[in-house]
This record gives sequence, structure tokens and C-alpha cells, in this order.
Amino acid sequence: MAALAETKWFRSADARGEFLEASTPKGELNEIARFHPGALPDEIDFLVNAPDMVAFLLRLVDRAITKARHETPRQQYRSKRKDFAAEAAMKCDDAAFKVFLEEKHGLERPLTADRAAQRLRTILGITSRSELNKDDAAAGRWRSLRASFEAWRKVGR
Repeated sequence: MAALAETKWFRSADARGEFLEASTPKGELNEIARFHPGALPDEIDFLVNAPDMVAFLLRLVDRAITKARHETPRQQYRSKRKDFAAEAAMKCDDAAFKVFLEEKHGLERPLTADRAAQRLRTILGITSRSELNKDDAAAGRWRSLRASFEAWRKVGR
């Protein structure tokens, strides 16, 4: 395609009919195609403009590929990142997690999901579980608490 970028195609005519010629980088004109006498002007123009159209389309493809390459890592990061807020909400409904909060972090009875959520926010130093998805430090504290819970659960409380 680089070689075509340096050439221009022209619609020309002589006594034998219309034809397509290309100018070389040195300025020479070379006949590259002859048109049937019944060829329509739009068909001829289509061929005359083919190098420019192909170059334009290749630039579009290159831009799309470049954009896709730059967006892919961000999309992969988003898909890999866990929804810690949802995970924490599910843990607050888990009976074993509520007992863990009672035994290790002073959750008072009755052991309800609302009380567990409030205690969790206090332990993690957040005002909303949604912060777990926005604040890396809060997410780290959540992962640590979750690991403590899993260790507590494995040893049978």
C-alpha cells in the first residue's frame, strides 16, 4: 500500500476508448486498465478512486485497532476487579459471618444483617459498603477481614 500512496490514478481517454493510468513517483504515466465501451462513468470513477478509498479504509482500521488496544487493558481491569460491596453485603447475611463478628468484633445480639452491616462499616472505617469498590485502602481492609473470617471458620471457631 505504501507504493500506491506515491502514485495517482487518472481517468484518461484516447482513440481506442477510456482507460486508467497511474503516475509513478518519477512522473511517468502507465496505462493500467482499459474500460469496456459500455462501462458507466460511476464504475470508472470507482476504479479511479480505489487507491484513495483503500488508503482511507486502512487508516480507519488502524485507528480502530489502536483504540481497541488502548481500551482493552482498562476493560480487563474492570472485569477483574471484584465487587467487594456486593460480597460484603452477602457476608452480612451469612449466619457464620455474623457469629464471627460477634465473637471477634463485638457485634451485639440480635445478630441481624443490618447490625452486621453497621458493625462492618465501623470495623472497616467506612460510611458505605460502596466505598469498598472505590477506595483501595478500604478494599484492603475488607480483604484482610475476610481472610480472618475464613481462617476463623477453618479452625472451627
